Amino acid sequence: MSKVSYKNLLLKKNKSPITCLTAYSKPIANLLDGKVDLILVGDSVGTTLYGMKNTRGVTLEMMKNHGKAVVRNTKYSMSIVDMPYNTYRNKKEALGNAKELIASTKADFIKIETDKKNIEIVKYLSDNKIKVVSHIGVTPQKFSDFKKIKSVGKESKDADDLLYLATELEKVGSKFIVMECINEKVANKITNILSIPTIGIGSSKHCDGQVLVIDDILNFNSKIKKPKFVKNFANIEISISVAINNFVRSVKKRKFPLRKHSYK
Repeated sequence: MSKVSYKNLLLKKNKSPITCLTAYSKPIANLLDGKVDLILVGDSVGTTLYGMKNTRGVTLEMMKNHGKAVVRNTKYSMSIVDMPYNTYRNKKEALGNAKELIASTKADFIKIETDKKNIEIVKYLSDNKIKVVSHIGVTPQKFSDFKKIKSVGKESKDADDLLYLATELEKVGSKFIVMECINEKVANKITNILSIPTIGIGSSKHCDGQVLVIDDILNFNSKIKKPKFVKNFANIEISISVAINNFVRSVKKRKFPLRKHSYK
């Protein structure tokens, strides 16, 4: 098996869907590597692993550490690392932090949440040889309360703005466009207009690929309300609970550890 290349992924557009899942650690990276095209070290690590209410508390150091753990254990899939909140407010800050993040993690791409205000920042990064994935539609870093997040693109003006944004981001050098919670018809139109791949999350099957948070598809925690676009593909929560209960029972009944688990 050879490593996925950007050229490979460009050739998949309109032919074969691109797959992407998040990873924040070595074990998950090992499991995903070679099975998905792209592994995203997302700032969703804040809400998923650290119990934050939103992603704004995620730091560059956190992304560097989780990024290193994932990319070091990724041989075949390509990797993307998120630029966290308030790390790309201007061109100079964005370039410095992007270079630091890539140098530390060795990721293939960095991802930033984009709107009309930072198109020039994407251009500046691209001009300086940074491979950028642009994230449009619902951009979670703008929200302190995720309960207020709603889908976008239903109104004609919003749709036009998203189309404009996506095409401009392609012009300035974006390698992919991640589209979150965008109206189905608009997502379809954007995908058809662009020559670069679109990766959807809650933006319909019409995107060139799909991304989800690994913990969501495995259902680590059924007590957390999931967005509409999430589908459980397993129920790890039950398996983990069974294992924990079996461990506790074995210890209490002195059936673990046995002699074979002990050193002589």
